[in-house]
Amino acid sequence: MSSTSRRAFLAKVFAVPAGALLAQQAHARGKGVLTHYPARLCGNCGFGSKKDNCAKCGKWMASTRIPARLCSDHGFGSKADNCVTCGKWVGSNKQLAYVCGNCGFGSKKDNCVKCGKWAP
Repeated sequence: MSSTSRRAFLAKVFAVPAGALLAQQAHARGKGVLTHYPARLCGNCGFGSKKDNCAKCGKWMASTRIPARLCSDHGFGSKADNCVTCGKWVGSNKQLAYVCGNCGFGSKKDNCVKCGKWAP
């Protein structure tokens, strides 16, 4: 049984680029590199039973949870740190926003929650 020293373990851990571990963008497959940004909720909108409501229409989602997306206009830079429901700063809250089955049915799940444009 071989044991790895602490120094060798840390060398392997820090060899992985930090950007790969902390990436906020999700890449879709296709001809070009297409990105979308995950929509998030602030501490107030993501607390308790409010996190079970659709980020777009506000209705209860039941067991249908489709991840909400933001286009590059609404998800880039500091705008990605705002709550998709109320617009307040998200802060350290990592609660992801979801849409219900009606708002995310078919190709609607690929649209931006705020403006409705396609968010690849």
